[in-house]
Amino acid sequence: MMSTGTGHFELVRIEDGNGWQKVSGEMNYVSPHVQIETVRYLTPMRQEKPVTWTIAHRKAAVAIAPVLEDGRFVLVSQERIPVHGEMWEFPAGQIDVPVNEVTCELVEHTAITELREEIGGELLPGGALKPLGYFFTSQGFTQEHVYFFIARPVRITAEPTSMGGEHLNGIRCVTAQELRAMVASNEINTGPTLALYAKLSALGHLDA
Repeated sequence: MMSTGTGHFELVRIEDGNGWQKVSGEMNYVSPHVQIETVRYLTPMRQEKPVTWTIAHRKAAVAIAPVLEDGRFVLVSQERIPVHGEMWEFPAGQIDVPVNEVTCELVEHTAITELREEIGGELLPGGALKPLGYFFTSQGFTQEHVYFFIARPVRITAEPTSMGGEHLNGIRCVTAQELRAMVASNEINTGPTLALYAKLSALGHLDA
C-alpha cells in the first residue's frame, strides 16, 4: 500500500511495489457491496514465504462534518441493520468506483452529494469543503478507507433523502460541547464519526 499526492489532497493507492507482491488470489464471494478474497502476499518483512490472508474489498468512502453559520455541527440519525440500531453520525457515503480509480474531483463530488442527500444541506456562497485526511476502518480485514472533510458554512435547505436500502430519521444540530458529550456518553459510537471527531479535535476545530 502506498499513498500519492494529487495536487489537491492525498489519495490512497493500494498496489504492488516497495516489497509488496501479490503471489495469488482466490475470490470467495462477490456482491455489489463487498468482495471476499483469499490472497498470498510477499511483504517487505516476509520475502521468503508468502503470507496467506483474507481481505474484504470495499469501496472508498467519504465522511463530512457540516458546520452551520452559527458554528453548530450537523448529525444525521440513520438506521443500521447489522447492529439493529439507529446511530447519530456525520453524513457519509461510498465513492462509486474501484478504489484505484478514485480522483480528488470524484471524492469532493461524493461529499457534496452526501451533504445534500443525508442532511438536505448545501454550502453557502463563499463556503468551503476542506479535506482533513483519511483513515482505514479495519486495517486487519479490509482496505476500506474514508476521506474526511469539514464543510462550512452549510445551510439546511431540504429534508434528508433516503437512498437505496438506507433509512434516514432526521438531523440534529449540536454545539462542539454537545458533540463532545455525545462521544463521551457513547451516544455517538460509530467508527467513521468517532475518527472524524478525533481529527476535528486534533486540528482545533472543536475549540471554543
